[in-house]
Amino acid sequence: MLLAPTRGFVFLAMPKAASTAIEETFLPHSQIVLRGNPKFKHATYAQFQRFLQPFLAAQGFPRDSYEVVCAFREPVDWLASWWRYRSREELADPSNPIHRNYTGHVSFEQFVRAYMEGKEQFARVGRQFRFVQPRPGERGVDRIFRYERIDLLVEYLCEKVGEEVEIGVSNVSPKRSFDLSEECERDLREFLEPEYLIYEQAIGG
Repeated sequence: MLLAPTRGFVFLAMPKAASTAIEETFLPHSQIVLRGNPKFKHATYAQFQRFLQPFLAAQGFPRDSYEVVCAFREPVDWLASWWRYRSREELADPSNPIHRNYTGHVSFEQFVRAYMEGKEQFARVGRQFRFVQPRPGERGVDRIFRYERIDLLVEYLCEKVGEEVEIGVSNVSPKRSFDLSEECERDLREFLEPEYLIYEQAIGG
């Protein structure tokens, strides 16, 4: 997460949506950076509202003085990215503390079914819609950009910082082809309806 109230923005680091590359690029323009531990780096919008929004207000930056923005990935593609990312060779080693997250031994369809059932550790990756969900009665995220049009997000941030920059590539997942049965894809898209409602309205569609 990047907090740049003097530049007029807060960037929420949605997992698996180029957040690391964005952070590395715009870090010099930010006053507060939450990175490293995923619990801090990927703090949700509701957590920002509860803990950091009041802090910024106390420092002279009320909520109306900046915009909160983030990227939002096509829902099935987002899940596929998690499945690929957790198939990294280092996670295959049983001595790895997070070996339980390893997905190299399961197909994407098995991963998807486990994700919807919520029983297997390797498929517990959260929900995009919950990441951007505001606290009850509070203001929503101001701008949600489609991950596939990350160029529009970068253009927006460049305007905010007054500088043209190019972002690099970080945390590239292993390449794995996948497909889903018609039944599984239908069930998944129904399950992900809250995500698709947001994605369809995101900037860049």
